[in-house]
Amino acid sequence: MEKYAEKTTTTSVQEGRQDDVDKAYEFSKQHVVGPLSDEDSKRVLRKIDRHLLPLMVITYTLNFMDKNALSYSANFGLTTDNHLIGNQYSWTSGSVFYLAYMVSQPVVARLIVRFPIGRVVSIATILWGAVLMTTAASRSFAGLMTIRAILGCLESCINPAFIVISSQWWTREEQPLRISYWYLGNSIGQVCGGLLGYGIAHITNPTVPSWAWFFIIFGAITIFYGGFLFYYLPDSPLNARWLSEHDRALAIERVRGNRTGVENHVWKWSQFKECVMDVQCWILVATFFLDDIPAGGVASFGSIVVKGFGYSALYSTLLLVPLGVIQAICILFGGFMTKRFKNIRTWLVAGCQVPALIGAVLLYTLPRTNQRGLLGSYYVVQTHGIVGTLTMSLVSSNFAGYTKKATASSMMYVAFCVGQVAAPQLFIPSEAPAYKSAFLAAFICFALCIIFSIILRFYLIWENKRRDRLNLAEGEHHASDSDFLDLTDKEQKDVFRYVL
Repeated sequence: MEKYAEKTTTTSVQEGRQDDVDKAYEFSKQHVVGPLSDEDSKRVLRKIDRHLLPLMVITYTLNFMDKNALSYSANFGLTTDNHLIGNQYSWTSGSVFYLAYMVSQPVVARLIVRFPIGRVVSIATILWGAVLMTTAASRSFAGLMTIRAILGCLESCINPAFIVISSQWWTREEQPLRISYWYLGNSIGQVCGGLLGYGIAHITNPTVPSWAWFFIIFGAITIFYGGFLFYYLPDSPLNARWLSEHDRALAIERVRGNRTGVENHVWKWSQFKECVMDVQCWILVATFFLDDIPAGGVASFGSIVVKGFGYSALYSTLLLVPLGVIQAICILFGGFMTKRFKNIRTWLVAGCQVPALIGAVLLYTLPRTNQRGLLGSYYVVQTHGIVGTLTMSLVSSNFAGYTKKATASSMMYVAFCVGQVAAPQLFIPSEAPAYKSAFLAAFICFALCIIFSIILRFYLIWENKRRDRLNLAEGEHHASDSDFLDLTDKEQKDVFRYVL
């Protein structure tokens, strides 16, 4: 494989095969900046963090708030006005949304490879805001199902796109903390959604029901923001309007050592096949799936579960705010720990499951009269929120090749969708308000997550040592100008080592 990769490198550079050459390769050849100084690297990093990170955080916040608007409005007449009975709310709140999200992933993977990624994200944002606003007009189960399915298709672009964007702009060491920052949009959305929901619930209008205002207001904000995103979000460092030509070259030089590519619009079936056959990918997929079953329940049934502890509909909406704060603290803790200690990501994934596991067990066993104990246990479960950021950072750092990374990102979110589809179905109406099956499933999932993360860690250690032995035995190296060739991690075995 090493010989094949070296041959591919030489042929691609000499013959100029555009399918093998990342766009950053040609740009770096035209804009030679020499060795990158620490001062220049830090200066460009500050610019990237100042301009790009806020865009990603706001987009992710709106993404979370918009898809969970149904949960906020559930206690204010939505189920009655749409004539929902039995488990129909479970289907509209999460299942159909994430089924559509899942079915869209193969298309999303092709879109973010074939088209400029900034345009894909911004257009999807505008369209989902418009679709969200139409929810206010729904008065039936069929209407709600249709709108939620379309919304799921449109919102499905964001997560895979953001993983690719993270690898375009930040080094492998910087990625976990930056992914933690934009993933904070979930926590910010939880807080803002709860506070906005509390305020919106006080709107009284004889012609528009209270629940409809959630969708009208959230959707209008998203459309307005999507228009700004279309103008300001770059497709890669090559066309960032807020970087000078020289700084663009420096931004590309910063990520040269990633060896994961910056931008290539050629879909490669060989990379797709390699991704599907990659053991690491499937372990990450399993971990992401198991983590998202409990997460999906919190997203779809959060206010209903808290109300079941004995709180009023209005107060239960407000009590969702601490969920976001706890999640934010855990995500930031994980991000800073990965910055402070090397190769700690898989240990953090396993460790954060322990308090979540304890919380799920308490929710299953505590008597319903222990109102504060139940609420506290529900909050403790949120410590598992760190898993999403760390698994996404592993995809961003460990998968090279533009098509392979896009495929791995989409596979992760297929698993995410399956978990989100399954989660609402575990909240069986006849078990309300205790929902024993849901919390039993949660602590089983947390336990399995611990096992899979430990297996992944030792698999990656074994693979890195195997590559060291091969490299020592054969003594071969990639050509010096191969950094921006669109090669996968398996085609760069002599130089590519996995982070843990």
